[in-house]
Amino acid sequence: MKKAFLSVLIVTAALLLFSCTLSVTDDTGSRTEAAPETSETIPATQTETGTEARTEKETATEEPSDTETETADSEEATLPGPPEIDYDVNAHLGSNRVLIDAGHGFADPGCTSDFLNGVYESQITYEMASLLANKLAEKGYEPVMLRGEDSFPSISEIRAAVAELGMFSRDDVLNENNIFDAYERTLWGNVIHRRNPVALMISLHINALPSADYVRGTELYYTVDNGCAEPSARLTAFIETKLKTAFPDTRLRTEGCVWNDSFIVTKWTEMPSVLVEMAYATNEDDAKLIFDDGWRDKYVTALAEAIDSYIGTRG
Repeated sequence: MKKAFLSVLIVTAALLLFSCTLSVTDDTGSRTEAAPETSETIPATQTETGTEARTEKETATEEPSDTETETADSEEATLPGPPEIDYDVNAHLGSNRVLIDAGHGFADPGCTSDFLNGVYESQITYEMASLLANKLAEKGYEPVMLRGEDSFPSISEIRAAVAELGMFSRDDVLNENNIFDAYERTLWGNVIHRRNPVALMISLHINALPSADYVRGTELYYTVDNGCAEPSARLTAFIETKLKTAFPDTRLRTEGCVWNDSFIVTKWTEMPSVLVEMAYATNEDDAKLIFDDGWRDKYVTALAEAIDSYIGTRG
């Protein structure tokens, strides 16, 4: 009898334990399952390729929620971590040359929206880059355009230069496809830098977030763990200050990206570099500003002043 009673108790306890395992709920009473650990997602931008995911941390009234994390200016960081640094991290010091990257171009037009009336990002970035080059020339600097309006180096030219200079490269991702993509343009920027050092590289882009067309403003990005992280952070800070002064009412977000999640145009550069997402093509108010000559002049003036301040105070 005692044995039978003990057996009943054991079976009952087992059933209760199994029941508890099945009925785990969250605070709302909904059934939940254990989620795998994930790393924090930092923006990717279709800076040179296609669409980039971005996690916004601000409130939903001003920024997209974590479920609205798409942007059309994106660049998935598919390359591995940095190679062992084999270049002079101080080569930028003393240089009076500024490398300007007009994002996208040719077979890669970048983003657009209904508000841009058929105009694509690549055209806007080239026009803004040209205005910035003129402003910098007026201040006595030597601007260097990374790409022309309708020309860019061939893959064979890039490969030859890399071999000549003994540079590290991911040859398997270099494709002769009429697209001067993010890695190719960054590699070519490093070629330019090794042949005749530049003070910095600034990459200009237009952003897009179709799922949250209320989001507008400027976003600045640099990489926190490449060879020129510290001067890149200072350069970004100068740009942030000048833009806030010029446009006190606009949203301006600044972020230092960790290596594995950051943008190729800042993480693979051998000189101080910053990515500037100037405005949102998917926001009607921003789109109007993009075509406003007064806004353009004011914007590139702020960038030129920031670059001038940075170069004037570098070590």
